[in-house]
Amino acid sequence: MTLTLRSGRHGRKDTPVFFRIPASALGGEPICAKLGGGERVPVTCAIEGGQAELCFVVPCLPAGETLPVTLEPCGCPPQMACEQTARGVDLFMRGEKFTEYYTGRDLPKPYLGPLTDAFGNRLTRLDLGARDHPHHRSLWISQEANGIDFWNEPKLVHGFIRNQSISDIVNGGAYTAFTAHNLWTSHGGRPVMDETTRFTLYNTPREAALLDVCITYTASYGDVTLGATKEAGPLAVRMSPGLSVGGGTGTIVSGMGGVDEAETWMRRAPWLDYRGTAEGHACGVAMLDHPDNFGFPTHWHVRDGGLMAGNNFLRMGAMELGRGETVRWKYRVVIHNGDTKQADIAGKFADFAFPAVAVADA
Repeated sequence: MTLTLRSGRHGRKDTPVFFRIPASALGGEPICAKLGGGERVPVTCAIEGGQAELCFVVPCLPAGETLPVTLEPCGCPPQMACEQTARGVDLFMRGEKFTEYYTGRDLPKPYLGPLTDAFGNRLTRLDLGARDHPHHRSLWISQEANGIDFWNEPKLVHGFIRNQSISDIVNGGAYTAFTAHNLWTSHGGRPVMDETTRFTLYNTPREAALLDVCITYTASYGDVTLGATKEAGPLAVRMSPGLSVGGGTGTIVSGMGGVDEAETWMRRAPWLDYRGTAEGHACGVAMLDHPDNFGFPTHWHVRDGGLMAGNNFLRMGAMELGRGETVRWKYRVVIHNGDTKQADIAGKFADFAFPAVAVADA
């Protein structure tokens, strides 16, 4: 099968491309995508019903250009993998552990972390004994719901986010993914809502790792009010102390030109990059909002002390979900080396918001 890849108005570099074809068009063996003159890149295939969703990562395609793509069999084993464990899920990139999704019940809620750069430097804080905001653990999802504090974890009254199951693990050449099914409850165990989050890690260069986080809240047990507080995400990241603005090497850069907390806190922007240097290497973590998200571009709850979270609730007010209703968010997290410009965070946002398109040839 042959396809035509169109870059559109943006130059592409190490960007995931998704497309669908009839499942009947595939054989039973792994496939690769042959790009133009011969470079082959691995493909991840996920089949649902009669459709196959395929993905490959395009190394480079200038703006306005097209590229012929041929799908062909290959014998490559999956380079990207998830493995469920007693602790949660381990994520692997080309045979090396990338990070962990931790679901243990010794903590009030799950986290994903730590996040490290290509040189092994820890970019996010994962200090379970921290006195400063101990509830900030690497990358996590939480906020206030029905007046219950799932963010700050005040003793004896905070809510719990408990993992119920892990499903839909996909291992392949272009990405690995899994879905976490979590139940939000009061401190006493009364169900509040369901959270379903899909994590997808792509086969990109290690110095520009891409992690998609797609979050769905469902008011399965009755009406839900998502409170208008500053302690909210839904998605949040806490940087390592050495990468904070206050006391570290950090700088906060927003997609609207703001720098550091004074110019970014509760201001809207399509993306935010928290970057600095670790062991002499420029590095950082960027969070990209998506145009489909509620309130795009989001307001940012970001602090010089290391916190970064998209939060529209404080400025736009509480959100009401009736029984059975859902709300969804999708974010892309970029774990990078280089500064904001070298990592091309603006270009990464264009790839996420306005992706390249693959069309099957007639």
